[in-house]
Amino acid sequence: MLHFGWFVGHGFGVQGWGTPGYGLGYDWKKPALYQDAVRAFEQCGLDLFIIEDSLTVPDTYGGTAQVSLAHASFAPKHDPLALVPYLLSVTEHLGIVPTVSASFYPPFTAARLLATLQHFSNGQLGWNVVTSGSDLAAQNYGLDQQIEHDLRYEKAEEFVDVVRRLWRSWEPDAVVEDVDAGVFADHAKVHAIHHEGEFFKVRGPLNTAPLPEEPVLVQAGASPRGKAFAGGHADVAIALARGAEGMKAYRDSIRNEAVKAGRDPDAVKVLFVFKPTIAGSKAEAEDLRAQRKELSQRDIDAQLNSMSYLSVIDFKQFDLDAPLPELTTNSNRGTLEHFTKAAPPGSTLRQILQARSGGAGDSIIGTVEEIADYLEDIGAKVGGDGFLFSGFVDPVTVHGVLDRLTPVLRRRALLRSSYGDGGFRQNLLGF
Repeated sequence: MLHFGWFVGHGFGVQGWGTPGYGLGYDWKKPALYQDAVRAFEQCGLDLFIIEDSLTVPDTYGGTAQVSLAHASFAPKHDPLALVPYLLSVTEHLGIVPTVSASFYPPFTAARLLATLQHFSNGQLGWNVVTSGSDLAAQNYGLDQQIEHDLRYEKAEEFVDVVRRLWRSWEPDAVVEDVDAGVFADHAKVHAIHHEGEFFKVRGPLNTAPLPEEPVLVQAGASPRGKAFAGGHADVAIALARGAEGMKAYRDSIRNEAVKAGRDPDAVKVLFVFKPTIAGSKAEAEDLRAQRKELSQRDIDAQLNSMSYLSVIDFKQFDLDAPLPELTTNSNRGTLEHFTKAAPPGSTLRQILQARSGGAGDSIIGTVEEIADYLEDIGAKVGGDGFLFSGFVDPVTVHGVLDRLTPVLRRRALLRSSYGDGGFRQNLLGF
């Protein structure tokens, strides 16, 4: 049995732009599209839905926002936290996981918002903690550039600690509601936290009601410092890795970090992102792989614009038919490494793009049975924990994947057929 979820990399943003089914019967700006998607996710037995977020209109690629806006890539989008109550209203078991930036949210604001949403839920809430590597986003919050990579994780460590201390500033039995005594809450069980750290100064206590259960923490850490953060704090680690060997090495590293932090490594579920394209036959799958290697300018711009934003490196400066130079970044180091290693060492930039488009890395092209074979084989070899579908949440994408794949995964006993009664966290810990 494996855990499955869905990661929407376009966040509460444009869904399906550039595809034949775009906009047919839905408005991406309204909650109904996402409500329909999460109903399908829950009916299929997925454990969680993660909503990406970003805080800028990217203009790194070629020094302009032209491609970002032409392709609706990273912008425009709405704030995912405002969407959460609508998703909770139509689900009972699916984990709903909005993104929260430790770089820019004040911890008191984050703690209060998430506590409020958790009270709305049936133990369904998660929070995807990110460190926001973009200089453009930093400039929207009064900084000239983002702080140094590892220092961002130091800030995130303090951020998570403060948020959790605020959640725990009310003891579980602080609310007594004793009508006869005229006491709603026992003041002796509500405590200021008086936190003064390197990045935050917070008095507390939180002024929301005590939580029945804290939200599930989700995190994607790929650098050594990021893995240490994920192993030390995450309940779910979002992972990008290539091949069974790479995936096993990544999962082992997260579990080792959990042990170093004094945690049970089984408490961290490592879920690998993959983007399936389902073909009707093996011949069709081969044709699709070949077609996607024939890159259009739109394909090239889309991939390089995305990498330019995520790495803060302008990929338009590089010759498509020359090997990439050695690259470093203060932003998403794991994502950059995953991109550059999509093709063998010494490959040209064009060859890297062709490999990614043709099914290398997290993009899988095959028949339903081939994709199920892949998931079953990788799951057995890696030893864990599950996968995150990645893609738009428009009806064509969601049903095109799940309606065909779910019965096969269930037949192989890879996908749950029912939920437990304990909520999101207990569903994760059930196997």
